[in-house]
Amino acid sequence: MKTWAVFLLVLLASPLSVAAEPELTGEQIVDRAVDRNAMGFQAGQAQLSFVIEDSKKERRERRLDVKSKKIGGLGRTLVTLLAPAEVKGQAFLFAEQTGEDDVWMFLPAFKVTRRIEGGQKDGAFLGSHFTYADLESRDLKEGVYARLPDEKIGKTEVYVVDVTSKPKAESSYGKVTIWVRKSDFIPMRVRFFGKDLKVVKTLFIEKLDKTESGQTYAKQLTLRAEGGGFSTMTIEALSEAELDDALFSKDQLGK
Repeated sequence: MKTWAVFLLVLLASPLSVAAEPELTGEQIVDRAVDRNAMGFQAGQAQLSFVIEDSKKERRERRLDVKSKKIGGLGRTLVTLLAPAEVKGQAFLFAEQTGEDDVWMFLPAFKVTRRIEGGQKDGAFLGSHFTYADLESRDLKEGVYARLPDEKIGKTEVYVVDVTSKPKAESSYGKVTIWVRKSDFIPMRVRFFGKDLKVVKTLFIEKLDKTESGQTYAKQLTLRAEGGGFSTMTIEALSEAELDDALFSKDQLGK
């Protein structure tokens, strides 16, 4: 499934050594970039640090545990806050569906689980520059793809693709531009435009690394807002793991 979900898109990408293919369409390039599960393997777990700085340079830090698995061909991601103490135990479940994805939040202070839906998905995730919609899977079938001239980011050759939303598309963005590394189809940069086609924010992949098995992943990425401020996620620890399907149920949130 094609997706706006750029964080989960680039958290981990399996290595793919291929020659550049000038004849690829913009849609084919994006298909290859997102045709991977969130962690590059069937089930895995990561510990992340999350630094959020607003336009006034006030900073907050969070530590997250992220578990990911594909169940029945659909992605499931469980995010649990580990620190600081005042938010410890808060949890989120992102469940890919054939239609609109489900997003659930558990609030330990009230021992309640509630669904995030509709316009709430455009709200800030943990007060960051990521929205809930950024972190879920979202179908782009109504998008219009345009391959732009190839570029370089430093010495890295990249494809460049615009994906423009059609007027009736359920997206808070008017357009997204994606820079995809030619050698392995890892997205290196993603720029988000509002409905007025003005830049809202840009995601930068700042550090890449490899797992012991040779999988390439984005170790650090930063989302920078045009109005100031940024949100940086860094993978501190990463492992492949056998995870029970039951973990990825809304009824298990907070247990």
